[in-house]
Amino acid sequence: MAIAVGLLGAFGMVGPAVTGGATLTTLGLLAISSLHGRSALTGLTRSVKQLGWEIGDRASADRLLGLSTPGVGFDLHLASDIRMTGVTLARTLRNHYAALQVRLAAGATVRIALIAPHEATLAEAARRSTVASNPSMFEHRLRATLDLVDALAEQAATGTGRLEVRLLDFVPAFGLLAIDPKTSNGEAQVDIYSHRCGVPEPTLSLHADRDPRWFGHFLAEFDRIWAIGKPYEHAHR
Repeated sequence: MAIAVGLLGAFGMVGPAVTGGATLTTLGLLAISSLHGRSALTGLTRSVKQLGWEIGDRASADRLLGLSTPGVGFDLHLASDIRMTGVTLARTLRNHYAALQVRLAAGATVRIALIAPHEATLAEAARRSTVASNPSMFEHRLRATLDLVDALAEQAATGTGRLEVRLLDFVPAFGLLAIDPKTSNGEAQVDIYSHRCGVPEPTLSLHADRDPRWFGHFLAEFDRIWAIGKPYEHAHR
C-alpha cells in the first residue's frame, strides 16, 4: 500500500495530503500489528513458563510427593530383584508378605535391611520420633517384622529364591522399596521419615528411565546401607 501511494505521488497523480494520510495509516497498521505480536509473544512465554513449572525441574512439590502407603499399590508380582530398607518395615513387610512368598518361590532375590534389636538402636529410633521414653514401641514392631522374616526364610530355603536380611546399628534417614533397580523398568518408592509416629509421611516415586539421577542416588544409598549392615541369623522353628 505504501509503495503504491508513493509511486502515485512521485508521478503527480495524487496530492501530498493523500500521500501523508496513506503513510500515517500504514504506520498505524504496523504499530497495531506490532502490539498484537508482542501480546501474543507474552502470552506464549507465560504458557511455556507455566508448563515448565508443571513438568520441568521446577515442578511443584505437591506433584512430586505423595502420602506414604507402606508399599501399597506397588506391584511386586513380576519382580526378580526386590530391595527394602527402613526402621522396622512392619507395615511394608506385612502388606507385601504374600507377594514376597510368591516371588521367592519363583526364584527372586529379596534383600531387606532394618534396624537391629539392640537397646541403643531402639533408643535412637525412639528419640528420632520424639518418643524417647518409649523405645519398647519399636521393639514390638521389630519383633513382629523379624517373625515374618523368619517365616519367609523357611519358605525360601525350600525354593529357588534367595532372602538376605541385614541389621543396622543406626536408624536410616529414609525408607526405600525398590524393584528390579538394575533394569530400565526399575521403580522405587522413597519414604521421607517424619519426627512423629503414626502420621502420613511424604513419599517420592522414582523410575529408572524417567528419574535416572535421583533413582541412582537412592540406589547407591541402599548399597552403602547394605554394605555396613550385619547379616541376620534366621531363627529356627
